[in-house]
Amino acid sequence: MIKKVFLCILCAVLLIPAFAQEKKAKSGINYDNMDTSVNPGDDFFKYATGNWIKYNPQPPIYPMWGSFTKLDDDNTKAVAGIIQDIAKQRSKKGTIEQKIGDLYRLSMDSVRRNKEGAAPVLAEINKIKAISTREELLQYMTREHDNLLWSLYIGVDDKNATQHIVSINQGGLSMGNRDYYLSKDPNIVKIRQAAIKHYENLFKLCGYSAKEAKKNVKTIWKLETKLAKASYSIEQMRDPEANYHKMSVSELSKTCNGFDWASYLRNYGYDQTNEVLLGQPEPVALACNMMMKESLENLKLIYIWRAIQGGSSYLSDDFVAENFEFRRSISGAQEMTPRWQRSVDLVSSLLNDAVGQMYVKKYFPPEAKTRMLELVRNLQVCLGERIKAQEWMSDETKNVALDKLNAYYVKIGYPDKWDDLSKLVINPDKSLYENVIEAGRFYFELDKQKNYNKPVDRDEWQMPAQMVNAYYNPTTNEICFPAGILQPPFFDMEADDATNYGAIGVVIGHEMTHGFDDQGSQYDKDGNLHTWWAENDVKAFKLATEKMAVYFDSLWVIPGELRSNGRQCLGENIADHGGINIAYDALQMAQKKHGRLPNENGFTPEQRFFLSFANVWAGVSSEQILRYLTINDVHSANHLRVNGGVAQSEYWYKAFNIKPADKLYVDPKERVNIW
Repeated sequence: MIKKVFLCILCAVLLIPAFAQEKKAKSGINYDNMDTSVNPGDDFFKYATGNWIKYNPQPPIYPMWGSFTKLDDDNTKAVAGIIQDIAKQRSKKGTIEQKIGDLYRLSMDSVRRNKEGAAPVLAEINKIKAISTREELLQYMTREHDNLLWSLYIGVDDKNATQHIVSINQGGLSMGNRDYYLSKDPNIVKIRQAAIKHYENLFKLCGYSAKEAKKNVKTIWKLETKLAKASYSIEQMRDPEANYHKMSVSELSKTCNGFDWASYLRNYGYDQTNEVLLGQPEPVALACNMMMKESLENLKLIYIWRAIQGGSSYLSDDFVAENFEFRRSISGAQEMTPRWQRSVDLVSSLLNDAVGQMYVKKYFPPEAKTRMLELVRNLQVCLGERIKAQEWMSDETKNVALDKLNAYYVKIGYPDKWDDLSKLVINPDKSLYENVIEAGRFYFELDKQKNYNKPVDRDEWQMPAQMVNAYYNPTTNEICFPAGILQPPFFDMEADDATNYGAIGVVIGHEMTHGFDDQGSQYDKDGNLHTWWAENDVKAFKLATEKMAVYFDSLWVIPGELRSNGRQCLGENIADHGGINIAYDALQMAQKKHGRLPNENGFTPEQRFFLSFANVWAGVSSEQILRYLTINDVHSANHLRVNGGVAQSEYWYKAFNIKPADKLYVDPKERVNIW
């Protein structure tokens, strides 16, 4: 599994029929979404999308409701139709229909799950309790491919990108982000307190007394806080060179205080491993030291907690309700997602290739691929022209950059080959929890079979075909646009070029620009991590990107309370910046070729381009989810992606006649000029 795909633009899935049936203007823009009482130069997000929520009321299950979540909600209903039709019939054992149907029914069977209660996970807990030595614990971990205090997977060697390599990274934090353990911010402290209470409640649901639960969580939190202090921040994790340490297994053991990695990898199933890629030496070394010196009972307790936390979503309703209450405190969601929706999401996730094939067959129009190829070619030409025009870059570096751009591997729609799921067993006689665990074992073996000690297969996809998302992968130098995203509001076969270039055009340009953002620019056309820029160009690029980071640091996520993290979101903001400018140029190229588009509803094609871009990010978010995303996400908040994005584009100023008195106005000398 290639873990280096780190540059995605979106976060939801999309239904095609709902938008195909929607009556809309020829341009594809719904002008009712606009709030024209707002000056576009003061708040373009509100101007372009301020009334969207009036026509799209927010369901209480969603703390973040907008174009993406609405489409995700619609898509879930579409996928549900496929899955539920299959689940209504009894299919032959071993067929994909049997697996889909039985998994869905297991998830929906609340009577059975409530009767089982905590029993499925208690069986696992009892096995862990029976472990009597540290050696037994390590053998148990490796047999189950379950790493307590670090992550371990088959990744890509960044400096030899044609080959896979066993990769080891920091881990062991139940909350994921070290800030939840270390920050003194009052809002994070509240979440920390809620997390501790949540952990205690899950222990109690497994039969532990309140006193035992409190003691257990105190121990777990203390150990995880110790790990958090050594863990890298999100900003540090974004530096490829600082997270690349290739070494032999014996060198790894020395780095990790003598931990026997040779035995661990052998028992894990990676028995032919000579070299590994270590991401973050300090936290992994600390974790190994804890595995050797921490008391066995404490280590077993962490394992028990991992089993409870990881399995709680597949147990009885009281576990699910407890998870929701904690999620509510983090996200601000008002109601729990209905059972049918959770079940559909589980099947679509666990059997994503099978569901993806059905989705593509039913919903993906072949002509969309042809149109997309044309759009990609146009955007590629425009990015090439922008690279040539950069005054801060030398001709030497420009030539290498153009070579990289021309070497992009483009994937559209769906993979040419799908995973073979014939050996994946869904057994209705076992609990839902047991089936999920068994599926995890299947996917481990499938990943090992495809990738362990084998060359990288560039035809492998890193996203399900049904997902509304897109990515750039630096180690394969590829851009990928799954079928899900090739529909309205991103890509509309009936809409004009102003709308399509403002939506899917910006998405394409965004992903292309990722190859030249602060991370992607460190990889060459073959996907290898090394410096291919002239020294002065690196300095000029860093000055420009620093200006971008400082600008976004100044923007308010929550006015007067919380600012954006410009460095954490730097790569995505650079990609948005490039995407807007490249797509705008492509629109002008299309108009030059096919004729200028007429004005519509009083708006020029250039204005509609920006309106289309803004409407991709239409919606509202709770304060809780905004705080959560600001801590954990590498994307800026939606309203900042719009306002911050247009404020750095000279084209927007001309399209809407933005003046110095306008609130979003940035002096030309202070505007970013990267791509």
